[in-house]
Amino acid sequence: MSTSTKFSTSLLSTVLLFTCIAVSNQAAASLVELKWDEKGRFQHKTEIKAGGMLEVCGKLAAGLKIDWQYKSPLALDFNIHYHEGKKVTLPVKHQARKEVAEQFETKIAQDYCWMWSNKSKQSASIELSLVQAAYKLLPTPVN
Repeated sequence: MSTSTKFSTSLLSTVLLFTCIAVSNQAAASLVELKWDEKGRFQHKTEIKAGGMLEVCGKLAAGLKIDWQYKSPLALDFNIHYHEGKKVTLPVKHQARKEVAEQFETKIAQDYCWMWSNKSKQSASIELSLVQAAYKLLPTPVN
């Protein structure tokens, strides 16, 4: 085998290895767009693979109050974060919790992400709910 053939084979093997790693990492992560329904709610139910993560992200206005909660049979790490250039700000952070229910108020208009990390060796189911608090205050129309 010539030197150039050995180099080409080695290069191809390296490219395939990095491709497999990238595909494996993408399979462990899930990004979901935050889309509110007509009542200002977002609900999602899914599985987070072992070693994986889930992010729910969306653009939010400043001063918005959101009642949020999640439940999982396994303890998950959790944060709410946003990016400003290379800086990541985490206004909320919890470690190894099976469930949390809190209210979050956005301080600035920004793309916010709710993120869960599953550090266990098994898949974790999760149910989550976000509700814009302003919708809770509106009276229910009577017909």
